[in-house]
Amino acid sequence: MSKYLFNPFRYIAGWESLAAGVLVLLCTSVIGYYSHIHFPDIISVKTNPGIPYYVLLVENGLNWLVPSIVLYLAALIFSSSSVRVVDVFGTQALARAPYLIAAFTGFSGAIDKFGQYTLWKSLNIGDPVIMSTGEILLAVTLMLFMILSTIWMVVLMYNAFKVSANIKGPKLTIVFIVAMVISTAITAFAIYQLFGSHFPLPAQLVKP
Repeated sequence: MSKYLFNPFRYIAGWESLAAGVLVLLCTSVIGYYSHIHFPDIISVKTNPGIPYYVLLVENGLNWLVPSIVLYLAALIFSSSSVRVVDVFGTQALARAPYLIAAFTGFSGAIDKFGQYTLWKSLNIGDPVIMSTGEILLAVTLMLFMILSTIWMVVLMYNAFKVSANIKGPKLTIVFIVAMVISTAITAFAIYQLFGSHFPLPAQLVKP
């Protein structure tokens, strides 16, 4: 079971993984639109109501395409084997499947409410927010699930790159980490430049 959860790419790759991965990205965008969850860079998961659907589509598209391009170029440079474009792009798309599950966490509204509660309780910012112990536990549980989803996704991306690029040992880890840092910086900058106005800071934080 662990092989299917953390390294399914030995069993599905190429055009099959690309088709499944694109479907995952589209479904993630739809679920995120209705649950008010969005992904402002490769690894971030945030709540924000009112974001247009096209923003989510572009976010998920960039979060897939940018690392795929960077990892493909890295594979061309550092791999001694031939590397197929469809394998890199297909497996990286499918690797984002954990965020399809993470997108459902916004439906409860607990995380967003907990953020407002923390601002009011800790910094006296915003209107008073009351949360029961059960609601706080739910919010914390969902946030922990988001963290685990991020770890799961990064492991999938790593294994997808390992299989599609056929790089092994310390070189694989170093190349992957550098590629991830570059990709995260690019996607965060691009998405903020394109859509930063759609997710500003809460009004209470920007009062003079």
